[in-house]
Amino acid sequence: MKKLRILGIALFVFGFVACSSISAPASKGISGKTLLVQDPLVTEGKLKNGMTWLVMKNAEPANRIYLRLAVKAGAILEDDDQKGVAHFVEHMAFNGTEHFAKNELVDYFESIGMSFGPEINAYTGFDETVYMLEIPADDPDILEKSLLVLKDWASALSFDQEELDKERGVVLEEWRLGRGAGGRVQDKQIPFLFNGSRYASRLPIGDPEIIKTVTRKRVTDFYKKWYRPEMMSIILVGDADPLVMKEAIQVSLGAIPASKSPQKRPEYAISPQKNPALLVIRDPEIAYTTIQVMEQQGASATKTVDGLRKEIVSELAFSIFNNRLSEKTLVADPLILGAQAGLERIAKPTKFSFLGMVPSNSNFIPAFRQLIKELIRIEKFGVTEAELQRGKQSVLDSIKQTWLDKDKINSGARAGEMVQAVLYGDTMISIQNRYDLYTAIVPQITQADILKTVDSWYTGRGKLLLVTAPDTAADIPADPVLMSEWLRWEPAAPVTAYTENNLDRPLYETPASGSAGTAGPAGSVVKTESVSKNGIQQWILSNGARVIVYPTKFKENEILFSAFSKGGSSLVSDEDFPSAAVASSFAQMSGLNGFSATDLQKKLAGKTVSGGTWIDESFEGLYGSASVTELETLFQLINLEFTKPYFTSDAYEALMAQLTTVARSRKNEPEEVFSDLKTSLLYGSNVRRSNLTEALVAGVKQDAAEKTYLERFSDAGDFTFVFVGSFDEAKLKAFAETYLAALPSTGKKEEARSLGIAFPSGITAENLNMGLDPKSRVFFAFGGKPVIGQWEHELFQSMTSLLDIRLREIIREDMSGSYGVRVRGSLTGYPEPSYEITVEFGCEPGREESLSAAVLEQIRWLENAPVPETYLTKLRENFRRSQEEGLKNNQFWMGNIVTLLMQGRPLDEIDSSRAVVPLITGVKMQEMVKKYLNTENFVKAYLMPKK
Repeated sequence: MKKLRILGIALFVFGFVACSSISAPASKGISGKTLLVQDPLVTEGKLKNGMTWLVMKNAEPANRIYLRLAVKAGAILEDDDQKGVAHFVEHMAFNGTEHFAKNELVDYFESIGMSFGPEINAYTGFDETVYMLEIPADDPDILEKSLLVLKDWASALSFDQEELDKERGVVLEEWRLGRGAGGRVQDKQIPFLFNGSRYASRLPIGDPEIIKTVTRKRVTDFYKKWYRPEMMSIILVGDADPLVMKEAIQVSLGAIPASKSPQKRPEYAISPQKNPALLVIRDPEIAYTTIQVMEQQGASATKTVDGLRKEIVSELAFSIFNNRLSEKTLVADPLILGAQAGLERIAKPTKFSFLGMVPSNSNFIPAFRQLIKELIRIEKFGVTEAELQRGKQSVLDSIKQTWLDKDKINSGARAGEMVQAVLYGDTMISIQNRYDLYTAIVPQITQADILKTVDSWYTGRGKLLLVTAPDTAADIPADPVLMSEWLRWEPAAPVTAYTENNLDRPLYETPASGSAGTAGPAGSVVKTESVSKNGIQQWILSNGARVIVYPTKFKENEILFSAFSKGGSSLVSDEDFPSAAVASSFAQMSGLNGFSATDLQKKLAGKTVSGGTWIDESFEGLYGSASVTELETLFQLINLEFTKPYFTSDAYEALMAQLTTVARSRKNEPEEVFSDLKTSLLYGSNVRRSNLTEALVAGVKQDAAEKTYLERFSDAGDFTFVFVGSFDEAKLKAFAETYLAALPSTGKKEEARSLGIAFPSGITAENLNMGLDPKSRVFFAFGGKPVIGQWEHELFQSMTSLLDIRLREIIREDMSGSYGVRVRGSLTGYPEPSYEITVEFGCEPGREESLSAAVLEQIRWLENAPVPETYLTKLRENFRRSQEEGLKNNQFWMGNIVTLLMQGRPLDEIDSSRAVVPLITGVKMQEMVKKYLNTENFVKAYLMPKK
């Protein structure tokens, strides 16, 4: 069940991206007042009981249907003694209905291959509760039964007293999970943002004291009062006949009786802040200082061409401004470490303009002034014509790529649009109409339009200033001084218009023959062979590199790229490891071929292409993607990563400022310090397993980072380049010969070095007492060096899924001990076999030992007898259904091709369900548990509150 996302401390992370994506459009508009036209593929109607329904046929992914039950009832409708009950009702939907006792509902969906969380879920907001299912489309009985589930959710929850009392603990654990500095900030932030309105006291997670004691009657009172057909919508999107979906809805949901006395849903307003207001929140566990300038804006449904145009202009303006802000983070000794501006809707009646930043250490006022100065600059001068043209080209390219793949849009995304339309009144328009409107609107946007939009962001410098900071932050002035800085500070010198470097030079210049540091003349493909019955080809290039190609039609305009070579950071000394760990980031923050990172972004504006490099312990590599028309640009970027990397002192200093701030801030956060403890217990003080600490940052050296990068990417001859997607093979081959076969090669084949890092023997345990809130965490780790047999990786994955399911049933459902148990596993065979499995969950202080004992008890239960058939059915179906969907997805093929090549396995094993499913037996799972989960050899740690 998803948690509400609120603007706040969690908003700020280093490496900001632009704010929310561009919203939906409509049919070719004549005038701004023209109403948008609903997508003709959407069929909708209303049942006799008042419930609305919407269905849409959408074939991506194949053989899947996405179901949504949207209820216009959230936390805002709770009475004072019901705070949290809307969310409690959502939880109870999974704990017994008329036709599914207790946890049978989740059991059923898992038995047909669906996973609790990704495909069976729900969330509660201020104004709504939304239930979500994803099901196979190949069985009419599954659709019928799934609609029966929706019917039960809408009208027939059981609210069994025993289950309700057990679920209190789970709800409280979800509340507990959100505590810490972020929770305490939210407690103060929400009333500040919502200005004393009803929203200020109706946080969806609720009041824990009410959840502990609320009676069954008050929970059912909310359900009976607000879960009414006229307040609900059923949405079905997927690979099925719309008529079949419509009829199934009418048969199932139409049986719900109409309300005897339909009730009108009340609407609540949020009064805008009239006078500037300031809130500074200090907390000992806040990681670093953040500043946000905000102002409330009215929120209305997008129903006209005018409304759509305003959205497009607004997104374009914020995108350009965010590009400017990112430049300020990539200078020597930056004042601003991260910054972002945007428009965020956090409740139905309102949205907020926000301009936020993370100042560098001890630079609060200089950084704040720089932020204000940039706001003044764009408010006074607007944007340049070059910025506008790049931004418009990027928008047009983005909408074109969507249009080219209009038949490959995921049904989950379409269902989300339909939920948005139902809840907020936006018109959901077709991709064709969106494309037509964008191509008509975007070219007509002017600098004056952008300036007008910028003027609408804030009245003056905004109405709300929110600062969050560690207790130890000494550079924040007293409130009166800060208020004066915000509202009255003016730059000493006049602010001038924005300028930028000359970007006329081409991204890629054909190298002169034999020139130093560049690729040589074009090479050739010297050998072609098939390496899989699935049609995967291998080309050996004249410089020794190999290219793996798999053309697909899963999407009409998507090409994915990945490359790797053996070696990685294992080949550097311990002394140089910190530098190697940041080498790729250093290169990416510097730029490429003499273009800074920001200039490179500008050069690529309007092109659907991206790429980068990475270095891990045993491999180094590249990644990227491109549209069909930008395939050559992708190859040029790949070539330049080898031949023209760019390293600047400005980028190094910016990187070090960010790393230093994060490393220092981690000491404030209990879970970060707990992470250090876990790392220490598992790996001791080995620098190669270190988290981002001040000691690690102190070990970074600019010349060593650059040297590592150049060593890892100077020789392309032992690289494997993989391309998957909708490319023309002849063009791909020509580009491979021009840009890849020409790369330098020594003919040397490197291997990663085994580092000899072993999992500790016996039982290792230690606790950390840190944190102000009543919350604990339990951590287990199991590991070792196994013998890896055929299909071991797939069976290992099924075994970890088995443990995840069993611990959810016991720890969450039976014991009400945690909101969720996270089981993760990794198994590698190179450069030597090793594995690690971790189990982690939050809980109430005082329950650590009993819940830990339950974890070990369940592992022993799994290893003492063949695993029961009920679990095997879930594991088999989940594996089969995951493969069924994945085999029609470019990302799946790319990930599996690269993984199998790294593991040295044949590529025919990608399509493995027929071989693996029969191996998932009770005896085999029992063997796997015994092999990988040794209850006499593990690491255990608890994080408990300081008090």
